[in-house]
Order: sequence, then structure tokens, then C-alpha cells
Amino acid sequence: EPIGVIIPSRSLNELNRFLSDKEQPVEIMFSDNNAQVMFKMEDLELVSQLIQGNFPPFAELLADATKDTQCKAEFKLTEFLGAAKVASIFARDSSGIIRLEIKPVEEQDVGQLTISAKAEEIGENTSQIDGKVDGQESKIAFNSKYLLDVLGSIGTEKVMLETSGPSRAGVFRPTDSENYVHLVMPMFVQW
Repeated sequence: EPIGVIIPSRSLNELNRFLSDKEQPVEIMFSDNNAQVMFKMEDLELVSQLIQGNFPPFAELLADATKDTQCKAEFKLTEFLGAAKVASIFARDSSGIIRLEIKPVEEQDVGQLTISAKAEEIGENTSQIDGKVDGQESKIAFNSKYLLDVLGSIGTEKVMLETSGPSRAGVFRPTDSENYVHLVMPMFVQW
């Protein structure tokens, strides 16, 4: 009988790291109460707690997030991640909010991403990075932790961000793979 479980990404990344240079079968077993999973190989047993609950309906969320896409933007991952890390320091005092403003420039496919966060006692931080922008100007805000998580998990030189408005999920993809999609729900802010 099929079962649905949520396995923490760290556990799967660890398993992938171990298997990257090996070809061997992996036996997958679940505890009686479906609270743990064990990956058993010839020379390793990896046990992980499962995440309780139901996985969000990602197919519906992805369809909604990419419906009527207003803006597709591509940026160097190291620049984006670096600016987001600095902004996250300022975002700690303001509910973890990082604001992103994507603006196309007159030249075709060229644009700019402004990353900003405010802290009442410290001040504010604003960084700008250049990239390729296709579409119209877009504004969206994310929780700094979730933004850093997605940017930290993409292992490519560039990252693509698609937006369909400030109230729909942001869609993050590595530029060299269609197999990885990360949805980040936005935070509602006053602009």
C-alpha cells in the first residue's frame, strides 16, 4: 500500500552525498508509526525523523505562482546570497522581512534587483545587483530565513526568480536545471 511521507531535505542531501560516487542498492524502511525512515546500504545505515503532517499541494501552488508571470529575472547566486545575508541582519528587528524590487532597464534583458531591509534601532540596508530581467517591474517580500534557505540550497552559478505579483509565491530555480523548483511564500508588506 502506498504511503506519503515528508523526509527532511538535509537527510536526503546527506544520503545523496554518500551515494554520489557509488552505485549500490538502497533499502528504504519506515518505523511502525511512520515517525522515522531508515536508508540501509551495504556499509551504511542512515536514520532520520520524518516531518509530521501533510505536504502542501505544491502542484497547485506552482501553477498559481507561474500563472500570468510578470517577471523572470536571473542573477549571480553569490551576489544575491551575499546581499540577502547582509539584509537579514537588518531584518531581524522587523519580523524578518526582506524586500525585493526587480526593475528592467531600457536595454533588452538587463535589469537590477534591489534588496532591502529595515531595523528601527540600527537603520536600513539596501543593496543592488545587476542581472537579466524579462518582464515588468516587480516587488515582493520574503521572510529572510526562507530566502536564505533557498539561496543556500541552490548550487549553481546563477539563480532564476519568477514572480507573478506580491501576493503569489516566488519561484526560484537554478538556471541549469528544470528538475529543481523552490516556492517561497511572500510576506505582505506596505511598500
